[in-house]
Amino acid sequence: MDSDAHTELEATLAARRELGPAHEADLVAGFLDRIEKEIDRRVDEKVRQLAPRKPRSSSLHPGTLGVCIPIVAIAGGIGGTAGLIAAFVALVVVFAISELRR
Repeated sequence: MDSDAHTELEATLAARRELGPAHEADLVAGFLDRIEKEIDRRVDEKVRQLAPRKPRSSSLHPGTLGVCIPIVAIAGGIGGTAGLIAAFVALVVVFAISELRR
C-alpha cells in the first residue's frame, strides 16, 4: 500500500473513532470511492503507456516525390550529370532534414 492510501485509511479510521459506528458506512463508502478513483487513474495511465503509438507520417509521399520529378528533369537537362548529382544531393538533404525535424 502506498503512503497516500495508508494516510487515507488512517484518516478514515480516526474519523470512525471520533464519529462512532453510526457513520461507518459513509466513511467506508467515501474511502472506497477515493481508492476506486486512484485505481482508475493508475489504470488509465498504464493504458496510455501501453497504447500503440500513432505512426508518424513521412515526408516521402507521392505528392512530394511528384515534385522531385521536374526538379531532376530540369537539373539533368540544364546541368547534365553534375546537375543531376547536385539535384539528388539537395533532395536528400531536404528530405533528411524534414525527417529529423519530426
